[in-house]
Amino acid sequence: MDIITTYITEPFQYEFIQRALVASLMVGVSCGLIGTYIMLRRLSLIGDALAHAVLPGVVIGFMVAGKSALSLFIGALVAGILTSILISFVERNSKIKEDTSIGIIFTGAFALGILLVSQLKQVHIDLSSYLFGDVLGVSDSDLILSSIITVIIIISVVLFYKQLLVTSFDPTMAHIIGISTAVVHYFLMTLLSMSIVAGLQSVGVILIIAMLITPPATAFLLTDKLKRLLLLSCFFGVMSSVIGLYLSYHLNFASGASIVLVSVFFFSMAFLFSPKEGIVIKSLRRRKNSKMNLIEDIIKQINKNKAGEERTNLIDSLSDKLGISRNKINHALNSIIKMDLVGLTNGNYSLTKKGEKVAERLVRSHRLWETYITEKNIVNIEDIHQDAEKYEHILSDDLLAEIDEELGHPDKDPHGSPIPKKTN
Repeated sequence: MDIITTYITEPFQYEFIQRALVASLMVGVSCGLIGTYIMLRRLSLIGDALAHAVLPGVVIGFMVAGKSALSLFIGALVAGILTSILISFVERNSKIKEDTSIGIIFTGAFALGILLVSQLKQVHIDLSSYLFGDVLGVSDSDLILSSIITVIIIISVVLFYKQLLVTSFDPTMAHIIGISTAVVHYFLMTLLSMSIVAGLQSVGVILIIAMLITPPATAFLLTDKLKRLLLLSCFFGVMSSVIGLYLSYHLNFASGASIVLVSVFFFSMAFLFSPKEGIVIKSLRRRKNSKMNLIEDIIKQINKNKAGEERTNLIDSLSDKLGISRNKINHALNSIIKMDLVGLTNGNYSLTKKGEKVAERLVRSHRLWETYITEKNIVNIEDIHQDAEKYEHILSDDLLAEIDEELGHPDKDPHGSPIPKKTN
């Protein structure tokens, strides 16, 4: 326990670590908030463009007023806004698409920045720090600037939540109710430029785009509610910044790279294990559904043979009818028996009362769906059985009730077979 406590508290004896931690928190919050809207609007490439395009603004600010936080901020902000305007201007006044105009403008702006740096003969600017960040070198002026920017972003998101929400999801509705999508767009680009400036010292211009996109993308895999998405984006941004900072200190890693890699790790975990979207969870869910579908198919086949069958004959006939190996049928049959859906009667396997209810629901689902797609002309009449075979497993009780109500509670399916009524 003492080792863990020492591991956590040791860095805080240094003032530069304290400043770095606060700066990391600012980056996590500001990038998490703005990055959410950038992701939702599919403007990730513009975020990348602005992150590169602020370089000439930073250099011009340095040439005009020296290395003051305010001059660098103003230069970067102006460069970011001009880049956003130029991208829109080129797209609207030529047949060049947005992605192409972004590529032209941001590479041109970045090249201009490099050219301006090369002209500063008597001053050496460390481009590696600008490109890749150095959170451990954050100054008091950097910290004040980042804090101010973060506060401005938080206030802006709170005050203009409605405008950002509507223009992100329904620009047409925004226009109808009098919200200018263009004004909101450039306002968001201004906030984006400010968040980029806030993160320049911490993670650098190359990696800032990862902090703008990865935490929101991680949150997006976990929720589809905007408020929760904003909070989770900030949470993952802050956690990535703090943990990355600890790794940078204890393992002597590059600070910006550490922060971004932790962020990517969180995304990887969500990508794999998100309750709704994780590929591992979806794979397990598919396997579970596939097993349940097989169980229901077996129950339905047993239900057709009311007299029951001896186990070996039952497995052979099920294997032939369902086109599944005898081994899988045997395992599924054992599961069905444990679930008390099938029992042994006079040496033959037949459905229990519980199993009969499951079979009756399957038959009802199958025949109701056949009736529905026939009446609605959804598929050809010769294909309705195959379609019902697929959907009988996934139709919920509520949906079946709605279909039954819409069809007027039919007694028979298109083949003339009776449709079982719902039982409690």
